[in-house]
Amino acid sequence: MTDHGPAEFVGNGPLFDGHVLHVVDTSVVVRWGPMLRQTLRALHDSGTPTSLVTNDRELPANLEGTGIECHAVEQLAGWHAWRLGERLLARFRHPPKIVHLWGATGLAWVQRWCRRNHVPVVVHAFGVTDVDQLTRPRVDVQTHVAVASDHLAELGSQRAGDVARPWTVIPPGVALPRQSVATRTGERTLAVLCACSLDRPDAAGVLIDAVAELRRTQRDVQAVLVGAGPGTDLIWRQIHTRAVHDCCAVLDEPRLWEKGLPGADVCVIPARQADLWLTPLLAMGLGKLVVASRDQPAQWFIEGQTAWQFTPGSAVELAYLLTRAADQPQHVQETTATAATYFDTHHSIGALLARLAALYRSIIDEGRAVSTAATEHSSGDKHP
Repeated sequence: MTDHGPAEFVGNGPLFDGHVLHVVDTSVVVRWGPMLRQTLRALHDSGTPTSLVTNDRELPANLEGTGIECHAVEQLAGWHAWRLGERLLARFRHPPKIVHLWGATGLAWVQRWCRRNHVPVVVHAFGVTDVDQLTRPRVDVQTHVAVASDHLAELGSQRAGDVARPWTVIPPGVALPRQSVATRTGERTLAVLCACSLDRPDAAGVLIDAVAELRRTQRDVQAVLVGAGPGTDLIWRQIHTRAVHDCCAVLDEPRLWEKGLPGADVCVIPARQADLWLTPLLAMGLGKLVVASRDQPAQWFIEGQTAWQFTPGSAVELAYLLTRAADQPQHVQETTATAATYFDTHHSIGALLARLAALYRSIIDEGRAVSTAATEHSSGDKHP
């Protein structure tokens, strides 16, 4: 998927006056790739010194030629990453003023390194897995947390208990690709895309059963599940058992959702997506119908406005909604129009950049205030 040039979202002067080191695990890149690429490019092109540490092979290649300082590593977690911060320090042209950890993978060494070097850290949570790690006792109270949705902020506050920590909501933002997007006219096969972790065959089974029901009623549909996970073989068995192998496929290559989304008609989220993906949000912006189970931990799934929703686990309801999508293009267009408006209002890349820059500045200002107070207190002790 081709990204917009970041110059379109950059004003006069740096978005943030200081070096920001971004740490990104490959699992986050798979789910949020376009947003990450655009954000890093825009920060850099605004004049904000920007560097990247990642175990992802493709992200540095995507940023080649931008001037962003990229450092590839094998692992961001586990014993391989135990002294990663110290090994990296000598490679930076400028010491970071803030470290931004996207997702919680690598939290241990990032916190330890930042504590030793008096560098503030932002951890950006994009799912329940991240929130779980951020509510464990070993997480520093001084660690600043950003979350992608209101629900995740509420969940984090509940699980954190007595630990005083602000959960700053910074919704995702992304610019739409320039290329034209196919729009269904009702005359061709209904193309369904599902991008998800393939670790829950029961969730995929809901979509497979729905496709089988559509085929039973002679509906013309093609469904592709894109992702990675230990359930791939079981999902293939379900497809063959339901005899839909000619119209349903599994691609164990999760990054392919970026290429498949522009040509899809419907983006399906067959079960609760605990770890959020950009896919359905970008689908809304592109004018694609989103059909999701009614238990999503993100506020951008709004019944009848941005998505059609069904009872969790109900393949019958999902099949009904897909039938409507094929037979009622006018109703589809009404929903996709309001979804696109919602996307433009709440999820622009410009809004994301402004929120990030504001958070970075507030963290630095807070650190200065604490340092000033400590100095004044020390001076008061020496000169009563």
